[in-house]
Amino acid sequence: MKFYIKLDGDIIRDIIEYPYQGYQEVEIPTPLPIGINGGYYRWQDGQAVLDQALKDEVDKASRPIEYVELEQRLAASEAETAQLKVESNANQLALMELHMMLLSVLPDED
Repeated sequence: MKFYIKLDGDIIRDIIEYPYQGYQEVEIPTPLPIGINGGYYRWQDGQAVLDQALKDEVDKASRPIEYVELEQRLAASEAETAQLKVESNANQLALMELHMMLLSVLPDED
């Protein structure tokens, strides 16, 4: 089917069904891919091609601020959990060493 696309380099920025200044005529099979005008499809060799890296970038940029804040809090929590695991392991080793020292100074129960 005939469509008209607006490109930014090779990135599809918009697609419409009627001629318009600045848009170029193309043939694209229907149905159109979902999100084709979302800024993450590239026009390559006469076809609309999903650029997953660009899609991830666009999706990340359009996240609500609350989502970004939660993502940051989650990362901080994961870092804190990792640090607590390290400290816990160190405490367990110290406790085992203390136990071994205590056993070495206590008299045998003969």
